[in-house]
Amino acid sequence: MTTAGEDRRPVRSGRGGTTTLTCLGPAPDPPFERVTSASVVAVTDDGRLVVAELARGLDIPGGHVQRGESSIDETVRREAWEEVRARLGVLHPVEVIESDYFGADDLTYMVIRAARVTELGPWESGHESAGRTLIEPEEFLRRYRGGDPALMRHLVTAALAALPRLPDL
Repeated sequence: MTTAGEDRRPVRSGRGGTTTLTCLGPAPDPPFERVTSASVVAVTDDGRLVVAELARGLDIPGGHVQRGESSIDETVRREAWEEVRARLGVLHPVEVIESDYFGADDLTYMVIRAARVTELGPWESGHESAGRTLIEPEEFLRRYRGGDPALMRHLVTAALAALPRLPDL
């Protein structure tokens, strides 16, 4: 029996070995059934990032594809709402990352999008994150403590380049 909210492809805890991640560029999207997670670099109109306050530190909103989801964009929008209470505009491709986590004969993919934030909902504490922070991109990159700071720099830089420039007022 499956229930809503379950990861479509659960990660095994305590897995040993190394995982190779390969950046493939922004397009084309891989087959959705091979996508395990999706994230977004969410940007406000004034150029700040909207990031989640997680136990591991600040990070871009994202997570695992859940059972019943039918597209990358559906996962991205759900994660942005759950983790930072952000509604997103048009989603732009940033990066497809191939992973051999499940083995060389079972490649899976993480997909990154960029989007302008169209609405920030009222903050509600929940299990997804302890809060949200609006932060300048360079400050976020200085404070980022995740697994691969160089990869995060690449993702943020590519995301900012992928977003259409806002008209001058």
